[in-house]
Amino acid sequence: VCSSDLKINEMKCLNCNNSAEENFCKFCGQKTSIHRFSLKHIFDNGILNGALMINKRFFFSLKELMTRPGHSIRDFLEGKRINHYNAFGLLLLLIAASYFIGEYSPLKLTDIMDENSQEFAAGMDQFTGENPRLFFMLNLLIMAITSFVLFKKSKINFAENIILNTYNLAGQTLLTMPFLVLNIFYRNKFVLLLNITVSPFITIGYCFWFYHQFFSEYGYKKRSLIFRSISSIIISTMLTGIVLSSILA
Repeated sequence: VCSSDLKINEMKCLNCNNSAEENFCKFCGQKTSIHRFSLKHIFDNGILNGALMINKRFFFSLKELMTRPGHSIRDFLEGKRINHYNAFGLLLLLIAASYFIGEYSPLKLTDIMDENSQEFAAGMDQFTGENPRLFFMLNLLIMAITSFVLFKKSKINFAENIILNTYNLAGQTLLTMPFLVLNIFYRNKFVLLLNITVSPFITIGYCFWFYHQFFSEYGYKKRSLIFRSISSIIISTMLTGIVLSSILA
């Protein structure tokens, strides 16, 4: 369980649990002055501090997000941070890669919509194409607010909810990339329709897996955990849709 203050107690490294006598652990190299995330900490230290450089941390985070996302990011917030890539940098790199791949797709959402829906689809394509980072940040903020409210018993603060949902979105973005690649090589409307139909179920399933793992150690009963995980996904999806519809109206 996340402690109220993640500062080292009795000079124990939070990453490897070995004794640490200096500012850095001599066994793993992590700083010994590790604190909980706060909004002040995020902005004071720079959202992209040390990010946007591909290294072994980048691939470690990708692996963890595909194998044990919730457990790994809970460990990260509790102090095991040295092996992970910056959350915001990871998401932005994956957004950039998705945008780059998507630019090569000859088919767009409007190509499979009926006449009544084409105007909205065209507006959505234009908005997400011109403002991919804004779209993701809007989604991130809504997800963080929703999980903060529904999982308040966990004592995970709002800044930590932003961090965990940033990794959550990074994992979802990574999972949708193969579908974008398929759109390049299979240039027909059926494949695009299949991708648009299947990919939301995959990202929803991943989001549920992420929340269920992450919050499983905070005293929630099994039914409550499942209910809150599903509710968080439904509410955040609905709120994002409402906000986007208002912007495009």
